[in-house]
Amino acid sequence: LLISVHRLLADSLVLPRFEEVDEPSDSASTLAFVFDVTGSMYDDLKQVIEGASRILEKTLSRRTRPIKNFVLVPFHDPIGPVSITTDPKKFQQDLQELFVQQGGGDCPEMSIGAIKKALEVSLPGSFIYVFTDARAKDFRLKRDVLRLVQLRQSQVVFVLTGDCGDRSQPGYRAYEEIAATSSGQIFHLDKQQVNEVLKWVEETVQAMKVHLLSSNHDSAQENKWEVPFDPSLREVTVSLSGPAPQIELRVVGAEQGLKELLNIPNSARVINLKFPRPGFWKLKVSCSGRHTLRVTGVSSLDFRAGFSTLPVSEFNHTRERPVKHVMLKCTGLKPPGYLSQVELMSASGRSLRTIPVSLPSDLGQQGLWTLPEFRTPPQSFFIKATGNDESGFRFQRLSSVSYTNIIPPPAVRMPNVVRGFYMQPATIGCSVQSDIPYRLRFTRSGITLGEEKHFNSAVASWEIAHASGEDEGTYECVAQSSAGQGRALTQLTIQEPPPVLRPAVNVTSSVGGVAVLSCQVDGHMRHNLTWHRAGRAVHARAGRAKLLADSSLQISGVRPQDAGAYRCEATNAHGRSEITVWLLVPAEAPSVEVRPQTQTFSRGDEIRFVCSVSGSPPPQVSWSHGNVALANQPRFSVNRAGVLTIRGALPEDAGDYTCQATNEAGSVTQSASLTYATQQVVLVSVGSDATLACQATGVPPPLVRWFKELEVGSAPFVEQDVHSGTLQIRGVQEVDAGQYNCVASSSAGTSTGTVSLE
Repeated sequence: LLISVHRLLADSLVLPRFEEVDEPSDSASTLAFVFDVTGSMYDDLKQVIEGASRILEKTLSRRTRPIKNFVLVPFHDPIGPVSITTDPKKFQQDLQELFVQQGGGDCPEMSIGAIKKALEVSLPGSFIYVFTDARAKDFRLKRDVLRLVQLRQSQVVFVLTGDCGDRSQPGYRAYEEIAATSSGQIFHLDKQQVNEVLKWVEETVQAMKVHLLSSNHDSAQENKWEVPFDPSLREVTVSLSGPAPQIELRVVGAEQGLKELLNIPNSARVINLKFPRPGFWKLKVSCSGRHTLRVTGVSSLDFRAGFSTLPVSEFNHTRERPVKHVMLKCTGLKPPGYLSQVELMSASGRSLRTIPVSLPSDLGQQGLWTLPEFRTPPQSFFIKATGNDESGFRFQRLSSVSYTNIIPPPAVRMPNVVRGFYMQPATIGCSVQSDIPYRLRFTRSGITLGEEKHFNSAVASWEIAHASGEDEGTYECVAQSSAGQGRALTQLTIQEPPPVLRPAVNVTSSVGGVAVLSCQVDGHMRHNLTWHRAGRAVHARAGRAKLLADSSLQISGVRPQDAGAYRCEATNAHGRSEITVWLLVPAEAPSVEVRPQTQTFSRGDEIRFVCSVSGSPPPQVSWSHGNVALANQPRFSVNRAGVLTIRGALPEDAGDYTCQATNEAGSVTQSASLTYATQQVVLVSVGSDATLACQATGVPPPLVRWFKELEVGSAPFVEQDVHSGTLQIRGVQEVDAGQYNCVASSSAGTSTGTVSLE
């Protein structure tokens, strides 16, 4: 029978440790039964099936449920099948479907292997109850079980209705050592007393179980203990296994509320005390022969011990194997509560060494307490932590298991599958965790590959220079040390490789040129190839971009905005590869041309200067008059084409106007001149002919018309040429005197001039 009880500080299954929460949670442990199904165990099995219902009912009715799943490990020869379920009804059904083998069965039995299997599948912090009537046949597995007990922080209790008649045999001594290491016990019962033990089990399956005292004795004797009970203890259980067991538990000279959970005169006695009064209690026990004592409680105050070869600052960097650096993780202990000392205790309860504990810098707020470096004793030991809680009451806690410097065999790991590529190098990796040097070899189909080598490092590999289909198959990595052997398997598969692209070559092209961006795949494997720009696929079917036969990307008529990164991606069913090719378009110095270079104007004219620019990237255009920039001026405007327009011209607008073109390659300017025209006067005598001239230029060439209030030119004595801009008046009279305006106009605009005729 295996029972797993939730502990607040439940240990982790593998390294590194997982962090726990400070508050207990429901469903944190395993309840498992390990049962001998030989024919002689028939009566025992009937009682276990009946008792299981009561245990489940009691456990599931508690407010805080300590059970997460249920495990059943029957054993005879061979072990199993193992049943694991989270459904209590399914667990009871599995029990009822057990059947015992015909006949009395062997003596001894394969019990140690069954315990090992239970430890492997159960959650950490478990209690394991083993029901059998025989000693162990497979006692050579004891070392593996002790290592698992230490790793899983689990307790093993044996309920024996027989032992093959000789308790000096190694098969029985293995039971004693496993029980002593795990804070477990051995109960010797008659077959009709099994039900009594199950009643006790009903009370023991609960959360937040802590250990207070543990001792083992080889002979009859009486022992007295003084144990501090702190206020966090909600109950205390004293369990004494051995012949004629006697227990006295007193405080202030009197027993208080003791309840007897189990009393088998020649085997065991268990008493329980609910909500004990805080203070020091006197415990006296005696037996008439070999016996074990365990004192446990229910409390939120407990600790876990972790070990490391070097100082660490986090508990999840520690291990369960005892080495020179120790860290304690306490829960339920808040400042000003503190740990005062740690004692290393022998299996008999004798103090081997006392180690003072220094107050951490955070005063214990995080619950981490570090011990000074020390050498671990050669024998197994428990860790006893004592201190004062936040109210000043003395408390005492004991580790749930004893620690022994058991060096584990190498732990070997390999990936389930290693994928190699045809005719390319393949590496079969093997990681090994070992505390001592080891020998390592790789095998395939039982044949050792290469030579066996000695290692101290954690990683080894088998290299295949040019993998092919013949190399596919199962490979094994075997590590052997003086502590044992570890091994792991992997499967090598060979497949067509993913495409591999040649290194990228960047391309430089001038504006208007042709750029070819190359993307070449090594080898002849099938693949799909695409080009991408700014996260989008480049469609190279039409337009300036074109995909060439060799998968290169050709860009014609290169523009400045074409510059940047182009990503080429090749894919097939086995993977992908990509490169980035940069197209560089160097900057082109700007050029500028201003038209017309000179202009003459009169007051009120509208004037335009055109500034034509080129360059890469396209230059920015700005105008200035003298040293004054013409931006955001009321009568001046510059459009996107760089044309400067002056409206309502004034005499002070005369001068030089400069257009500046600027880009990252440089800056260039060109100027044009604007001249204010004084009024022209033509003097003639009456009766003679007069010619007025108006010279106008522009693109396209403007047409010139003359006005004197109204348009002139329809009279028979007047002749004007709209192309040359002249006006001829024959036989001038005094009434012809006055101001004449010439207006030059084209699709680009108009301009005016004035001539006075006297």
